[in-house]
Amino acid sequence: MPIPKRTSIAMNKETEALLNDLMSTGESQSSIMRKALRFYYEFRKLEKRDLDRLTIYWDMLQSGEHVVLDMDHFIVLLRIAEGSEENKKVWNDIHTSVALNHAEQFRGMRVDQILERLVACNFFRYSPTGDGYVLVFGSQEAKHFIRTFLDVILKDLRFEYEIKEDLTKIRIRVK
Repeated sequence: MPIPKRTSIAMNKETEALLNDLMSTGESQSSIMRKALRFYYEFRKLEKRDLDRLTIYWDMLQSGEHVVLDMDHFIVLLRIAEGSEENKKVWNDIHTSVALNHAEQFRGMRVDQILERLVACNFFRYSPTGDGYVLVFGSQEAKHFIRTFLDVILKDLRFEYEIKEDLTKIRIRVK
C-alpha cells in the first residue's frame, strides 16, 4: 500500500472552529478533510443560486409538508378540480385557505423571495422587470392556479401590486 500524501493547511480561527466542531464526533482530521474535498469536488460547479435552490428544496421536502409531483400529474389534478361539481368551493374556499396559510409562512418575505420559493416548485419561470416581474407558464391551468394563489398571498401580505394576464404570462407590477 502506498504511503498517503500529507498536506498542511493554514486555518483562520473560523475554519479551525468548524474543524474542531466536526472532530467532536470522534472523526479524524484526515477523514473530515477527505470527505470535504470529495464533497467540494462533486459540487464545485454549483453556483450560489443553485445552492439557494437546494436549500429551498431541502426546507420544503425534509419537513414532509411538500411532495415532488410530476407536472403532468399536477395538470391532471387541476383539470379534475376545474371539472368537478365543487369547482367554486375548490377555488374560492380550499385554494384560498391554503394560500392564506402560505401567506402566513411568507410573512416578512419580499415578493422576489416568494417567487423564488414558488419557482423552485416548477410552477413557472420568471424574470424581474423594472417595477415587477414577468411569470411564464407551461399551461393555462398552472397560470390560473398561481394567479389565484399569488393574488390571495399578496393581498394578505398587504403588498401594493397589479396583475395583468397575457396568453402564457402574468405580469406583476409592485407599487
